[in-house]
Amino acid sequence: MKKPGILKAVLITGLFLVLTVSAVMASQDLSGEEILDELKENDTLTGSGTATIKLTTENKQGKQRFNTLKLFRKEDENNEKQLLEYLEPADVKGTKFLAITDENDENKMWLYLPALGRERSISGHQTRDKFMDTDFTYDELGGGQSYSEDYWAERLDDQDFEGYPCYLLKLIPEDEDSEYSMLKMWVWQEEMLPLKIQFYNTDGQLSKELISREIEENEDGEYMPYLITMSDKLAGTRSIIEILETSSEDIDDEYFSLRYLRR
Repeated sequence: MKKPGILKAVLITGLFLVLTVSAVMASQDLSGEEILDELKENDTLTGSGTATIKLTTENKQGKQRFNTLKLFRKEDENNEKQLLEYLEPADVKGTKFLAITDENDENKMWLYLPALGRERSISGHQTRDKFMDTDFTYDELGGGQSYSEDYWAERLDDQDFEGYPCYLLKLIPEDEDSEYSMLKMWVWQEEMLPLKIQFYNTDGQLSKELISREIEENEDGEYMPYLITMSDKLAGTRSIIEILETSSEDIDDEYFSLRYLRR
């Protein structure tokens, strides 16, 4: 007859194995569309709060330019609002980018340039343009895209990415006028967080690559990348976002107004 302690250990071990096998089987059964539906979009900040960002741009010759920005973000049941403001260097200080997504998923964007003394609306195909000489588009920084809504997903064989077990997805755009023919996305299985995305242009060439590193828990217990690199593989350039600090706080709506842009 087994001793009670041994019996308890056997039962716990058995239960752990059952749960582990069940979890593995469940993950194996997930389709590409189901994974995409569970995806945590690659936001620098979620909810409401601020972040201080170091933005480095690197040209084909390896010459770098450094910028410091402040990110303000606010979410409620009807809207997602995001403001990026350049703090330095002096020649871009005061440049602001405002993006607001309403309850109908309509996304509106404005860019304010101090040298012009006015803002301009970013709309239509302009949202695909590069933002302020970076390798990020307005859509990518302003939240104007949703992978689950804009792409159809096929699940490929799972792969590890830098030690993270990942689902590998092949994404086909729903929009026939998309600038991309296909995306490949590596999604961290444990947190459903995209860690690597490859963008293929309409000629089938690898055009851009987004990589998220330094994955850590923020003060709300959410995992987020603190180092994000977008590389333009055809141009030979890179843009690197480094999150220096974050703060979860309620942000005044005044920050997300055209009046604040003009300050």
